[in-house]
Amino acid sequence: MVKRNMKKFLSVLCMCICLFGLTACSDTKPVPPEDSADVLERSSVIVNYILSDKPEVYQSISYQTGMEITGVNTFAEKGADFTEYLFTNLIGFPIEGNGFITGIDSWNKAVAEFGPLVSVGESYVTYGQKGDTLIVDMDVQLQNKDAVIEFIYKDDYAKTLTAYAVNINYTFAEKMRNAGLNTLLGMGTVFIVLILLTLLISCFELINKAQSSAKNKKDAKNDVKAAPAASAVTEAAAPAAAQDDELAVVIAAAIAAYEAERGVISPSEAGGYYVRSIRRRSNNKWNKN
Repeated sequence: MVKRNMKKFLSVLCMCICLFGLTACSDTKPVPPEDSADVLERSSVIVNYILSDKPEVYQSISYQTGMEITGVNTFAEKGADFTEYLFTNLIGFPIEGNGFITGIDSWNKAVAEFGPLVSVGESYVTYGQKGDTLIVDMDVQLQNKDAVIEFIYKDDYAKTLTAYAVNINYTFAEKMRNAGLNTLLGMGTVFIVLILLTLLISCFELINKAQSSAKNKKDAKNDVKAAPAASAVTEAAAPAAAQDDELAVVIAAAIAAYEAERGVISPSEAGGYYVRSIRRRSNNKWNKN
């Protein structure tokens, strides 16, 4: 009985899990037709008239604004505030200036690498991942490559354009080639840095040897210079020492003679003298007499 109830419970649990799984796999919410048509028209205006750099369009804008606008790069030169003002008041729909200028950079890089715009293909509108944005994917053909321009609009009443970018349709072989080049570049940079660090560390030993050699040479030169000076001092001190010894003998003889006159027999008796050392006085009075 218990086993039968357990089987029923497990069966019901499996059915519930399957139902939840089917609910999670439901289709995404479709975009309302009026919203889809609105953002598609705005994206088409940007691509066909603004990004394509048609001279007549910019002449008309320059005439209406009283400013010289020669092409799409003028928006980047004049800044975000000017771009927002121009689109809102002249072209007729709001944008975020910084996001539009960033998209200009992406467009310029694609055109510089693959050539100018040739034609515009189909466009698709979907909700963003969080459901608060509308994403327009527009197929375009450049001179040497196909691409997709992705526009992002806020899902609000104004449908403000926040950003756009150009995504190039690379083939699988091109993607693998680019990935390989990026890998080689990254690994090559790492190995080059490691080799330079190894060479730098190995130079420390050479630097220490050079410093030790320089120090030994300096010490040897100092020893060579000190040797003649020491010998000169020794030679100069030898005559002076001999003179001091002679003077000591003379003085000792004079003292002995004096004591002999007084009847002193030996220097150890009272009144006897020992000549221990001789020191020259600076104020010698004997020279004055």
